[in-house]
Amino acid sequence: MSQLSICMPSNRNLKQSRRSIESAIAYAEAVGGRFILSDNSRDPEKRAYFERRSPCLTYVVPDNDDPMFNMMTALSKVETPFLLPMGDDDEVYLLDGETPVDLSTLPADVVGVRPRTQIWKHDAGVTRTERFTIDSPAADERIVEYNQKAKGNNTIYYSIYRTGLFKPLLELFNVSHPTRGGYCDWAICLSLFACGTMVHDPSMVYRYDMGRWAQQKSIDDTKLFLYRMVGLPDSAENFWALLTFVDLYIFLMRGSLPITAQDREKVLMMNCRVALATFVREARANPERFDETALYLVELIENETDLKTIFQIALMLTDCVQPGLKERYVRFFQAAVAA
Repeated sequence: MSQLSICMPSNRNLKQSRRSIESAIAYAEAVGGRFILSDNSRDPEKRAYFERRSPCLTYVVPDNDDPMFNMMTALSKVETPFLLPMGDDDEVYLLDGETPVDLSTLPADVVGVRPRTQIWKHDAGVTRTERFTIDSPAADERIVEYNQKAKGNNTIYYSIYRTGLFKPLLELFNVSHPTRGGYCDWAICLSLFACGTMVHDPSMVYRYDMGRWAQQKSIDDTKLFLYRMVGLPDSAENFWALLTFVDLYIFLMRGSLPITAQDREKVLMMNCRVALATFVREARANPERFDETALYLVELIENETDLKTIFQIALMLTDCVQPGLKERYVRFFQAAVAA
């Protein structure tokens, strides 16, 4: 039985995505895996070239152009115990002389496998390689460990995960999250790491194309684009750490999460100490970026010790990002608790 499915939502045309798709097909064939390509590019040349290219390929054409729907279409076809989300501008390779990790033998407390991630830029090639794992035995310590090791870079998102963890998380995100914004990937990863460790597969090379994240000017523009895409104002960037805190808090509320009540409480507290504390520090350091209501609520957080009350205040702060956002987050919270 196949253990792994590569899931690629693709919107680029044949010329722009060909190398990426061909690398995924070759990798899937080499490891006995599946490759699911959900293609909303509407490029007939691309469809003709790939649709029947390999017996390991499942080629799907979704009926709308929504990026998240494209991703969920790919996920809906996964029948293997593990999956790898992949961008259609990235590439994946099996390194000669290395033996892939046997996914079927991984202990239950391992949530995923990170590849040898090459950070690639068009004008410079591979600029660095990341191999770090998430090893801490305690759930709250893994949150700290990741923040220390990632250094602001969330490319570990493109790793192998247990389908039973990743797929329900994305389904909840797709159906119930207030914005379904691309800026939410940090909270998604952290909620997975709360459930277990990440090991390293030295045989898998994942070449991540930095693209718009390669230069500071384009990084700033891309961040704003992610908020604008989901109807949030540019000022939402000032609230990024707050939104990460709220998202992770709610993701951790899922009833089906394989985590003890004690570990959940520890992770929630660490989320407060890391993400929310970051927001409070930034608000204090740059008060001109926030209105009086936001600064007043920040002061309330500083003087509060009860975690549930702190979360309620954080929810009120989301209305400072955009009026009405709090009520949408309340519905998201209710959906997570029921999940």
